[in-house]
Amino acid sequence: MRKYGEVFHELRITRGLSIVELADDMVSKSAISRFERMESDIAFEKFIHILEKLKVSMDEFVYLSSKKQKEKSSLELLSTSIINNDPDMLRKLIDNEWDSFKVNRDIYSRLIATVLECHYKNMKGEEVQFNSNLQSLTDYFFRCQLWTQFDVVLFSDSMAYLPIDTAIVMSKEIVNKTKEFHNNRQSLETIINTLENITMVCLENGRIKDAKDFLTIIDQLDMDETFIFERLIFKFIKGLYKIKSGNEIEGKKIAEESLYAMHLAESFNFERIFREYLDKYI
Repeated sequence: MRKYGEVFHELRITRGLSIVELADDMVSKSAISRFERMESDIAFEKFIHILEKLKVSMDEFVYLSSKKQKEKSSLELLSTSIINNDPDMLRKLIDNEWDSFKVNRDIYSRLIATVLECHYKNMKGEEVQFNSNLQSLTDYFFRCQLWTQFDVVLFSDSMAYLPIDTAIVMSKEIVNKTKEFHNNRQSLETIINTLENITMVCLENGRIKDAKDFLTIIDQLDMDETFIFERLIFKFIKGLYKIKSGNEIEGKKIAEESLYAMHLAESFNFERIFREYLDKYI
C-alpha cells in the first residue's frame, strides 16, 4: 500500500488546493502538513472531513492508495474462469488460497478455497459432496450478523453447493444482514445478483413458491432504470418462473427477449450461459 499521506498530498496538488484552503476549525494547517509528510496520523473523522472538502470519496482514495489496484481477487477471477471454462486457471487460484491458509492460518483463504474447489469439481464434471469445509463455511455465514460485500459474494458463489433449505434460509436474511449498505450502489448490485441466483437455484430444485418469494423481494428493492443488467436478468428469471409455473409460451417469450438484449449488447458469453439455462426448461 502506498502511504496515505503521500496519496493525499498528490490528490490535493492535482486538484489545485492549498493546505490553507483545506484547513478549518476542525483540521488545522499543521495537522494536514504533518499528515502529508507522514510524520503523524490523522483522526478518522477529520480525514473523512478533508476528503469531502477535496470532493474525493473514500472508495476513490482507497483505490488510488493500493499498489495492487489492478489485481483481482480469487473470487473476482472465479467468474472469469467459469465464463472462459478454464479449469487450469481455477486450480491455480485454489492452490494459492490453500497456500495462504497453511502459511498464515487465514480463515478467509480457507473459505474462498472451499468455494473455488466446489466450482472446480463442477467444471470437471465431478460430484460435490457436503464436507467439513462446507460445514465451516455454513457456520461462518450463520455466525455473521452483518454481511459485507465479501460475505455476499462468497455466499452467492457457494449457495448452489449448500443444502437447498440452508441456502434459502440464508438468502431470506440477506436483506436484513446487509441493510447498512443498501445505499451503496456496488453493494446493492451484489445483493440483487445474489437474490437472482438463489431464485434460479429454487427453480432448478422445483421450489416454485420460494422462487416466487424471492422475485417479490427483488421487486421491492430500489432497482431503478440504471440497473440495466440486473433488470435484464430479473426479466429472464421471471420468464423461467412462468415456464416452471406452466405458462411455457409466455415464459419462453420473456426469456428470449432478455437473451436478444444480451446479444445486442454483445454480451455473448452471458447470452451463451443463460441460453443453456433456458434450454433446461423447454
